Amino acid sequence: MKSTINKLFTLCLMSLVLFSCEKDEERLVLRPGAAPTLAATENSVELTAETKGEDAITMNWTAADYGYQAAVTYTLQFIAEGGDFEEAREIEATSGTTSRTLTVAELNTLATQLGLAPNNEGTIQARVRSSVAESVTPAYSNVVSFNVTPFLDIIEYVSLWVPGSHQGWNPGEAPKVSSVNDNGVYEGYVNFPEAQTNFKFTPEPNWDNDFGGTSSGNKGTLTEKGDNLVVNGTGYYLLKANTNQMTWEAIRTTWGVIGDATAGGWDSDQDLSYNATEQVWKGTLKLSVGEIKFRANDAWDINLGDDNADASLEYGAANIKIEEAGDYEVVLNLANPGNYTYSLTKL
Repeated sequence: MKSTINKLFTLCLMSLVLFSCEKDEERLVLRPGAAPTLAATENSVELTAETKGEDAITMNWTAADYGYQAAVTYTLQFIAEGGDFEEAREIEATSGTTSRTLTVAELNTLATQLGLAPNNEGTIQARVRSSVAESVTPAYSNVVSFNVTPFLDIIEYVSLWVPGSHQGWNPGEAPKVSSVNDNGVYEGYVNFPEAQTNFKFTPEPNWDNDFGGTSSGNKGTLTEKGDNLVVNGTGYYLLKANTNQMTWEAIRTTWGVIGDATAGGWDSDQDLSYNATEQVWKGTLKLSVGEIKFRANDAWDINLGDDNADASLEYGAANIKIEEAGDYEVVLNLANPGNYTYSLTKL
């Protein structure tokens, strides 16, 4: 009898354990959430450098509903109009919130990263992703669109002005070369349209002081209040000055695009043309999925890439990724020393 009771007790205990396990297993089954609804506070935003610290736009969304209390992570995803959300720029929202405000500076950086050209209106599309666990399929909101006109965020470095015969000897309206590290070493790009250009360097946009000097083979020495400096040959020049060693040099450049995303691969450049009115290099190129770089004179001595994928160029930096094949207007802007930029606009 005692044995029978023990067996019955054991059987009941096992049944309770199995029932408990089944209930626990049921509690671990997570269903997909009801997607949030996204809205933007603005339909169109024009950004300016003077308002960089101000709010530009706020993205608001309803909470996703998973049918139970869940710690939901919300991530905003942004693309340029017609892009692929698989390659979206992402901003994760603060835990427990259902809105995210972007400042003018943040939105300008985002627009630049998405390839929107400065001072031109473009369209950004956004959606919000909600997620609770890797085992649960994320829920995505509706897509909202808004127009943005970004600005070119120029850092004002210590500079020398370059007045001369190429622009009427007016220091106040002259192009500049800049010292990014404020170490007396200056560079910038200047277009010299004349067969022979006479010029000087001035430390301010006036004639209070200037540097002239000697010229031979488009380089030479610098002297305060010296003779005009001379460059022979029309062209777009990388102009350098060193006020520590008191030297200068001008290197004529033509620019192109190279990379496995171009028709020539890594073996030959696709040439760009200089637009003197816009002060940029431009071209329409058929690009495939791959990578590109900008380089001068069909050689690697002067090449530009993009380390931060922010449309800002650095010497010898990382290759620029092309995520979608198509025809592109490619623009290279070297007009602002130390602030070299590019844009890739899919046509």
